[in-house]
Amino acid sequence: MLRQDTIAATATPFGMSGIGIIRISGPDALAIARRVFKPSGGKCAWKSHCLYHGDIVSADGKTVLDEVLISFMRKPRSFTGEDVIEINCHGNPIILQAILTNLQELGCHLARPGEFSERAFLNNRLDLSQAEALSALICAKSAKAYAMGLTQLKGSLSKEIDDLRLLLIDALAMLESAIDFTEDVSGEKIPDVPPQINQTLHRVQSLLLSYRSSRAYTEGISVIITGKPNVGKSSLLNALTGRKKAIVTDIPGTTRDLITDTIIIDGIPVHLIDTAGIREPQNAIEKEGINLVWESIADADGLIILLDISKPLTEEDRIIIDKNKSANIIAALNKIDLSRAWEEKTVKSLFPDHAKILEISAKTGAGLEELKKTIIHLSVNDETESTDGAIITNLRHKLALEKACKNIENAKESIASGMSAEFAAFDLREALDNLDEITGKKINNEILDKIFSSFCIGK
Repeated sequence: MLRQDTIAATATPFGMSGIGIIRISGPDALAIARRVFKPSGGKCAWKSHCLYHGDIVSADGKTVLDEVLISFMRKPRSFTGEDVIEINCHGNPIILQAILTNLQELGCHLARPGEFSERAFLNNRLDLSQAEALSALICAKSAKAYAMGLTQLKGSLSKEIDDLRLLLIDALAMLESAIDFTEDVSGEKIPDVPPQINQTLHRVQSLLLSYRSSRAYTEGISVIITGKPNVGKSSLLNALTGRKKAIVTDIPGTTRDLITDTIIIDGIPVHLIDTAGIREPQNAIEKEGINLVWESIADADGLIILLDISKPLTEEDRIIIDKNKSANIIAALNKIDLSRAWEEKTVKSLFPDHAKILEISAKTGAGLEELKKTIIHLSVNDETESTDGAIITNLRHKLALEKACKNIENAKESIASGMSAEFAAFDLREALDNLDEITGKKINNEILDKIFSSFCIGK
């Protein structure tokens, strides 16, 4: 799978900027750089990891394209593990495109999305989990998500996976020695569960526990605001976002579509979704809007059921509560700035024990800070265990760990029930394969292509 061609791409975003960077990687990187770069001093030593000043000229050598700084990173001490050239030019898209066009004329191919990172992986400069962490770091939506990405890029997850592999290999060695021994001595007792199996199982389970909280920081959480018409859903969205995102009127059914906005609470992106009021639809458009509500609720991380405390509870309120009892519910009793038609204790019997009940006023802002804290509490567990700083933020890693966890549990059960050690050994080998999917020691080309195609061009 190692690439033999030389690739080039811009490594900075499109648009006007002070500096734009073009990256070249491959066996002909230095030869191509020699043809397009004219050093200001007349000579260039091309020492690795040094900057040189001069001009980039056209392929025919007749036209100066830009004044630049250029650097050469000799393999294997480069990001990709290949010879790499980086051209720091002025950040005008016209200049960047002119230089790229000339590089193509000299034999460079335009890099595919993620191709530089893919080459770094194939040349053992990073493992697959580190490459994915690099992409996550670039796309981080909060400081916490950035910190998580940087920790993984530095190898925290890779080290933990390597430690887990060693424990499993030790356990597997013990089982296989028992298998060899029982071939010579009939009736030999199967050994007790090797301690490494229990250690590995605990650490894999701890990693899995980290996913829910870390995913909240990296991808954000979705929170649906629902309730019957005119309880103040749009007013609450506007109050939480600090701007008029949704139209507020006294006319029932004003909101027909899903209205979304994102706010940051304690470093977590919270995607708020205002929905159509749930009632018996008055027309086809409103019916479609209500259908969207039920679909979106099924995928949400949290659900705010808004109730109007200034008016008696209705059958519509009760239907909404009954249909969502299994969700992460926050019961927000709105309009406490008005006279109460009932007390908070009246509604407690309608909700399951896990529901959080708060009093708020979308109009005055009362209770909104407590509501924000409750949203985060429902999605992030402060007691989430970590494994020496290792966490998982990626769904692919979670699924692989879940399979490994199941394999280890099966091995443990096989030994405990007195089955032949071959069965436990088979499950431990499967667990090793699943762990190797995370770091890329065992991965197929289709998955690799899918992962790296999601990266930006130039990375």
